[in-house]
Amino acid sequence: MSSMGDTIAAVATPGGAGAVAIIRVSGAHAIPIGGRVFRGRMPLEEAGGYTVHHGHIVGEAGDLVDEVLVTVFRGPRSYTGEDMVEVSCHGGMLVTASVFGALVEAGARPAGPGEFTRRAFLNGRIDLTQAEAVADLIVARSHRGHRTSVEQLSGRLGGRVRELRESLVSLCALLELQLDFAEEGLEILDAREVDRKLEVAAGLTRTMAESYEKGRVFRDGILVVLAGAPNAGKSSLFNALLQSERAIVTPTPGTTRDFIEESISVEGIAVRLVDTAGLRVTQDEIERAGVVRTESVLKNADVILLVVDSTGGISLQEAMEGVDGSGREQHRVTVLNKVDLLSIAECGAAQAGMRDKEAWDVRVSAKTGEGIEEVRKAIVESVVHGAGTKEDDIVVTSRRHQDALQRAHRGLVSARTSLLDGNANEFVAFDVREAINALAEITGEITSEDVLNNIFAKFCIGK
Repeated sequence: MSSMGDTIAAVATPGGAGAVAIIRVSGAHAIPIGGRVFRGRMPLEEAGGYTVHHGHIVGEAGDLVDEVLVTVFRGPRSYTGEDMVEVSCHGGMLVTASVFGALVEAGARPAGPGEFTRRAFLNGRIDLTQAEAVADLIVARSHRGHRTSVEQLSGRLGGRVRELRESLVSLCALLELQLDFAEEGLEILDAREVDRKLEVAAGLTRTMAESYEKGRVFRDGILVVLAGAPNAGKSSLFNALLQSERAIVTPTPGTTRDFIEESISVEGIAVRLVDTAGLRVTQDEIERAGVVRTESVLKNADVILLVVDSTGGISLQEAMEGVDGSGREQHRVTVLNKVDLLSIAECGAAQAGMRDKEAWDVRVSAKTGEGIEEVRKAIVESVVHGAGTKEDDIVVTSRRHQDALQRAHRGLVSARTSLLDGNANEFVAFDVREAINALAEITGEITSEDVLNNIFAKFCIGK
C-alpha cells in the first residue's frame, strides 16, 4: 500500500452504462486537485464541508469533459477522516473514465482495493469490525446477512468487545497492583471476586465465538445438497422447493447426470440448493461420473437433504449408506418422498417401518406440494436454531473474530486455573493479558500489517 500522504481517487460505482457514476477523491490535496478540473460558480477551495456544487469538469487542455455535481467533505468529518471530493457525472464507461483520468492528471493517485475504508480505520473513524462490516454489507445476499452487517457497522460488536476488554484491563491492573503490596501482606483483591469476573468474561467470549456458526450462515448462506438413490424424487423436490421446473424429471432412474445449483431465500437466509445424480453402483460411464461429482459436492454441504422414496421399502440406515459427506460437522435432514402414492395407513406403516431408531424429519410429496414448506423450515432449523444463540445476542460473522475470541477464552480459562491453583497473581495477570491482546486484535487496536492487507485486499476499488 502506498503512502497515506497520497491523495487517492477511484470510481465508486459499477462499470457500464447508467444514469450517474461517482468518482471519489480523498487526501490532503483532494479539494485543490478537484478545483483544478472543476469549473463552477465558486472555487472548490472556498467551499464549506457538506456542500454540493454544479459545474463542469475540464481536461488538462481546457476541453469540456462533462457536466457534474461535486460534493465537498472536509476532514475529519468525512468517511475517511480526510478532505474528500465526490464527483457525480453521467454514467457510462467513456465519460466516467474521462472524468477519472482528469483527476489523475491533476495529481490524484488511483486507489487500491479498500483503500478508502482502510484510511477510515487508520484515521480512527471506524474500528476494524466496522471496516469488515462494510465489505460484508456490499456483498450481502440475504435479509439476515444485511441486518447482521448493519448491526456490526453500527459498532455493536466492536462496542461489546471494547467493553469486555476494558473490564479485563482494569482487573489486570489490580492483579499487578496486588504484587506491590504482597510483601507487606496486604490484600486488595478478593480471589472469589476475581474468579467470578473471569468466569463471566470467559462465558461471554465462549458464547460469542460459538455464534460464528449462525453468523457464517447469515453472511454466506446455507449450501444444501439433495442426495439419495436414483428415482427417489430429488429433482422433483428440487423443482418444488424452487417453485420452478429447473431440473429435468422423468420416471427413468439416472436421468440426472450432473449437479444443478440454484438459490432461494428462506426466512431471510440465502439457501443454495444443489440437485445431484443418484448414488448407486453403475456401469454407465456418464452416470458414474455424475456419482463421483455428487460425492465431491457432498463434502462441502452444510446440510445434506437425504431424499428417500417411500415406496421403495428401504430403511433409514440403508438410505444413509454412501451419503457420508466430509466427516466435518454437517447437518442432515431426512425426507420421505412420494407419500402421495401411499394411503394414510400405508404411509404411516412405511414411515414406522423405515425409521429404525430415528424418525424421518419430513414427509413430502414433491408432486402435490405436501410438506414442501416444512422442508424449507427444517433446513434453516437444522443450522440456525441449533447454533445456540438468542435473537438479540451478538453474532460473529468472521472466522478471524472467532479465532481471536477462542484465544481470549483459552487465556481466561487458564487464568482461572492459575487462580484456583493458588499461583501468584503475576501468572494470572499474564493469562489475562493474553486474552486482552486477543480481543484488541478484533477491533484493530493490535493488528499486524499483514492482517490489514489481507482484509482490505478483499474490498472493491472505490470502497
